Amino acid sequence: MSSFDAAGMLVSPKVQHQRYSHIEHGALQRIRAIVVHQTDSGSAQATFNAYAAGGNGAHFLIAKDGRIIQTASIKMRCYHVGRLIKSRCLELKGAACKDAAIAKATALGWAARIKAIDQIERQKAYPDRFPVNSDSIGIELVGRHLDSASYEPLTPAQLNSLQWLLDQLYAHLSRDSGDVFKHPQVSYKNPGEAARAQWQ
Repeated sequence: MSSFDAAGMLVSPKVQHQRYSHIEHGALQRIRAIVVHQTDSGSAQATFNAYAAGGNGAHFLIAKDGRIIQTASIKMRCYHVGRLIKSRCLELKGAACKDAAIAKATALGWAARIKAIDQIERQKAYPDRFPVNSDSIGIELVGRHLDSASYEPLTPAQLNSLQWLLDQLYAHLSRDSGDVFKHPQVSYKNPGEAARAQWQ
């Protein structure tokens, strides 16, 4: 069984630590959910190069060979979700969503609509809304985007490591599969990102 140390790093022979403190942006007070991403890079090293050059990243990275690398403490917030979140009610219920404020926002033009929806959603508590940077951790799966609708397939090793990592997080954080989301579900991303990721 794994454990988390005082610094918020997962201790297990299956997990390497390569922490990038500049992708951490203040304390993460509570973890309510997990968001699964794909990197749009061809290798773990290309992702590390991007982390070294910028301020955005996620807490864990799973390489194509299945290696799990923790790149940020789970006690710290990362900018992994995106600036604007979608309406959970609208995404899950469609026309059956009875949120009057959301219905009003959907009548606006695209740019105004997504900003208005984000403002409405951020007034809600999880799980009535999708997770945000301040209450979630991110897992990146290495893989390039191929076109406007698809990413590289994930390897069996990545899928096995993703399930193992999620099982550890479920146990340590008192979460379950209902608290795990693909990035495009939550915010406005390439719909193919993490589309082939599967978990229980």
